[in-house]
Amino acid sequence: MNLNTERRLVRGAILVSIVCGVSWMAIWEISSPSNSQNNAVLGTKIAVSGFGEIKLFNPQKVDLFSTNIYQDMQLGFQISKPNNDWEIHSTVDELSSSELSSLQTKGFVGGIYVEKNHNKQFMLTIFDIKKDNFVLHDYVDQQISLMESQKNITVPFEQVSPDNDWALFAVESSDSDVPYGEQLLFLKDNRLYMLQYSGESPQTLDSEQINDFKTIMDSFEVI
Repeated sequence: MNLNTERRLVRGAILVSIVCGVSWMAIWEISSPSNSQNNAVLGTKIAVSGFGEIKLFNPQKVDLFSTNIYQDMQLGFQISKPNNDWEIHSTVDELSSSELSSLQTKGFVGGIYVEKNHNKQFMLTIFDIKKDNFVLHDYVDQQISLMESQKNITVPFEQVSPDNDWALFAVESSDSDVPYGEQLLFLKDNRLYMLQYSGESPQTLDSEQINDFKTIMDSFEVI
């Protein structure tokens, strides 16, 4: 492999990829934690991603016609491809037995890539949490503190549920090959699910890309 897969998975799961510096004041104003909403009708929650509003805790029903929905009952999640141009592959398929064994000692239980044209812009990784009384807000704050200590890195927004069950934040950098990263996390039954986007800033994407990326973020659910 061209990259050290273990390093990429572990670092990617723990830290959003570093990203480019554009002004995010408008997004910060609408997407701070206090502006996350409850939807009384649907029983869902609304978060504001860099790609737009996304619904949380709103899993889709899967039937014979659900060709673009990927569901893993063993790992307990579902996610959708925007269309047939996208593919989903297991991260485990790219690991050697020694790499997988090493990751498993860190709590890694599985993951997938959601990719288009071999561009792995979305990666989902799942880790068992071996620490009692794990606090998601503390975890996210620690990761953000580590990233902000690096040069030319900013965190345009951070949203963490007071119920300790989900979080969403973004990172951008002015001197990185990957200018923008965003991570959506769910915590359930002592298992941490992390969906990470790594790529261009939403402000530089066209409407089709924005819609595709929003679809992926919006469809990710722990079941």
